[in-house]
Amino acid sequence: MKKTNIFFLLIAAVLMLAAVASVNAQDVDNLTYPKMNKLEIPDVDKITLDNGIRVYLLKDKSLPVFRASVRMNVGSFLEPADKVGLASICGTVMRTGGTSKWSGDEIDEKLEAVGGSVETFIGLESGGASVNVLSEYTELGMEVLAEVLRNPKFEEDKIELAKVQIKSGISRRNDDPQGIAFREFRKVIYGADSPYARQTEYATINAVTRDDLVEFHGKWYKPQNMQIAIWGDFDKKDILKKLNKYFGDWKKEGEVVPSLPQVDYKFENKVHYIKKNDVNQTNILIGHIGGLVTDEDYGDLIVMNNILGGAFGSRLFNAVRSREGLAYAVFGSYTANITYPGIFVGFVSTKSETTVKAVKEMIKEMKRMQTDAPTVEEMKMGQDGYLNSFVFNFDSKSEVVNRLMRYDFYGLSADHLNNVKSDVEKVTPEAVIKAANKHLRFDALHIVIVGKGDDFESPLSEMGLGEVEEVDIAIPSGEEKKELAVTPENLKKGKALLDNAISYIGGLDAVNAVNSITSKGSVTIVTPQGEMALQVNQIKSFPNKLRQQVSFMGQEMLTLYNGSTGWKPGRAGLEAMSEEDIISLLDDDKRETLTIFKASKEPYYQAVYDGEGEINGVAFEYVSLLDSDNESICRLGVASDGLLICKEYWGKSAMGTEGSVQEVFLDYAKHNGVNFPMKTVKMIDGANTGNTTWTEFNVNADIPAGSFDKSE
Repeated sequence: MKKTNIFFLLIAAVLMLAAVASVNAQDVDNLTYPKMNKLEIPDVDKITLDNGIRVYLLKDKSLPVFRASVRMNVGSFLEPADKVGLASICGTVMRTGGTSKWSGDEIDEKLEAVGGSVETFIGLESGGASVNVLSEYTELGMEVLAEVLRNPKFEEDKIELAKVQIKSGISRRNDDPQGIAFREFRKVIYGADSPYARQTEYATINAVTRDDLVEFHGKWYKPQNMQIAIWGDFDKKDILKKLNKYFGDWKKEGEVVPSLPQVDYKFENKVHYIKKNDVNQTNILIGHIGGLVTDEDYGDLIVMNNILGGAFGSRLFNAVRSREGLAYAVFGSYTANITYPGIFVGFVSTKSETTVKAVKEMIKEMKRMQTDAPTVEEMKMGQDGYLNSFVFNFDSKSEVVNRLMRYDFYGLSADHLNNVKSDVEKVTPEAVIKAANKHLRFDALHIVIVGKGDDFESPLSEMGLGEVEEVDIAIPSGEEKKELAVTPENLKKGKALLDNAISYIGGLDAVNAVNSITSKGSVTIVTPQGEMALQVNQIKSFPNKLRQQVSFMGQEMLTLYNGSTGWKPGRAGLEAMSEEDIISLLDDDKRETLTIFKASKEPYYQAVYDGEGEINGVAFEYVSLLDSDNESICRLGVASDGLLICKEYWGKSAMGTEGSVQEVFLDYAKHNGVNFPMKTVKMIDGANTGNTTWTEFNVNADIPAGSFDKSE
């Protein structure tokens, strides 16, 4: 019976598809549509409180919800260049770091109990906050909003958590080739040190202190710098009363917020190459500076942009992707901002072997915008691309009231968007050509290329498109460089400290007799979501062979290195280590304590006395190990009796966060005449990131043949 029913359902589906096909067979060009209803833009009440707070009210009784959005005239453009990231941390920890009335966790609990939210942030040009609660909890939403904006406490643990999250992003920023391309293109256009393009670094994040956050907030969070848009289910008289209750006594004071900096742009032909050998696709950006939304021909530029590279059917798409088959992803964009110029850019992703050809085809097609007038079909596509989506600017009350708030701040007419729409409707093919000739500079293009240069079909220097510079995207370590006095006296003291540590551990003969270590144990990793427990089974054969098997939630992850080739866990099993992976592994080996001790007679380092320290009440002295370029390998903390207390270096946590690492050694036990720590606690920038505890530990045990090689 079930089979019969399914059969008839299939027949019905086929008949339905046939009917649809017959409709689709009609001439769609002759179909007519009713005129779109006129957009009814709701009225927004604008009120200014006595202390300068500008309020925008839009009632909407359709749902019992109260929502608010705050715009603060503050941004990361105000932070010092040596503390990039300060504004972002401030914007996050204002909410998470508690207030003078409640801790951050208490705020979480209050809002979760009523299904509401209050969030804060600071971006480039402005800061913001949002409230979303059921209208019956409007009082709570307003009170929490006032607390986080006016009285943030900036709890230290939440500051450290925000820093860890940012550092995690820094450590991964070179993983995405397309992200690299766009990041570096912004630097080319605006300048690497410009607030419009500069980026956080480990050093700038480490430099931010709680006092910096308190000062930044206290200086710029003033009522005259605040706008608040409110929409939803509320009574106007009641909401104004609440606004005065929670914000009315906030005094108008402080200095005027400076304007955003001007862009000092230089038109020139230049190729910026970023070498990335672990890819087989090249990401390319071509362009120069863009314009402002207040440019008189902004509507013409919108249509030009859509024709050039806005979507499927655009000139770049048809030529570079469809006709030449050079790419799957290709587009062009002419962006404009309110306060500073946007960017004109063409993007293409192509295989390495067609990099130069793709660049030339992109430029060839882009130049046609200045000579080949758009066809009737192109004009329709260029205008419809904007006009058909215009209605979505008004599909929610939040968009309407927030846009009006933003326009009001920048002095734009409330009808600005409608004026742009009117301009787009009037654009002619001649206007498109004129705008292209006025704004596009093909004699001065910046070209950013991210890819594997060895696989390009010809050298970039032969393109004839300007000087080629190689851009270094290495992530600075953030380690504070200090002048370490490499004097005969400090070298003598450093050598004595090292010898004392070797003597305590069992002596050089016992150390040199250690050929391998087989161990089992557990690793605890501290994450923002809580602790993770892993099991580790490891074989270390000196000088640098490694087999490490990690078990987590029933999954096995294997890492192998046989002294020349390595493999690591991948999506489809083991995959070959990259050159960078092996370099990192060998760097770890250089600071392996036993490796350092074994090389003490023929060192690859200089052992230099480096001051004093203390951990858990135990005093010790530091010996820094420097390579041939006087760069730090690590430094060891050695107690007066020779006990190795700790090791410090610049590195990563298991979660990928980079920073100043400190490993503290505990619970020593003797194996084959050598004292080994059975527990290691690891910290980064003072924050605990986990520990390792060995439960089984064997020296010079038999190692099965092939233990370090990938099995077929």
